[in-house]
Amino acid sequence: MASERLIVNASPLIFLTRVGGLDWIVRLTDAAVLVPQAVLGEVEAGDGGAAIATRIHGDAGFFIVPDVPVPAVVTAWDLGAGETQVLAHCCHQPGLIAVFDDKAARQCAGGLGVRMLGTIGVVLVAKRRGWIPHARQVVERLQAQGMFLSADLIAAALQDVGE
Repeated sequence: MASERLIVNASPLIFLTRVGGLDWIVRLTDAAVLVPQAVLGEVEAGDGGAAIATRIHGDAGFFIVPDVPVPAVVTAWDLGAGETQVLAHCCHQPGLIAVFDDKAARQCAGGLGVRMLGTIGVVLVAKRRGWIPHARQVVERLQAQGMFLSADLIAAALQDVGE
């Protein structure tokens, strides 16, 4: 992923911040991680969002991008503003990797052929690269912070990294 471009939605930014892993997403790529303006607005509107937004603004690993026109194929999914902008950017710039957790957004991305990664995927990469000693502890902290994860997803993810 080193030379690939990532574009991230609010959920991964919020949850990774809550478990001390916001820098993991930046370390995934040599390029700045794109954050659409709509995503930043969603982050700022949430609990603790002002601090997260300040950190994103002050981190050269992130680049805030203006919102772009949304293709009809994305609008038809009636997603949130952040997910919509992440997917719109992916339509305008093929090759971007979308980082989001929303099930409907992931289904839309799959139909559009957009590569994607979720918060748990970032945690698994962090474990594989040795940035964290155990993924299980981070997954448990994500759940404690309110992230819904199915038992099947957790089992598959942890098995994938030998835990």
